[in-house]
Amino acid sequence: MSKCVSCEDEFLWNDTVIIVDDKLYHKDCLELYPTGFYAMLDGEPLGETENDDGQMAYEIIDELLDDDEED
Repeated sequence: MSKCVSCEDEFLWNDTVIIVDDKLYHKDCLELYPTGFYAMLDGEPLGETENDDGQMAYEIIDELLDDDEED
């Protein structure tokens, strides 16, 4: 039988299993952190972002609201 690397308990059929580097763990034995998305530009890393869908420009750039009012 397969065992959890952390607690060494055998897995039951309904356990939630997480695979890390080809090793099996119970989900409850681990702390999982979301990492978001990593942005690249021309193959060069820019950094992490959780804004994968993007936003409308007017939502984050205040000057754009002022320009619309003048037109």
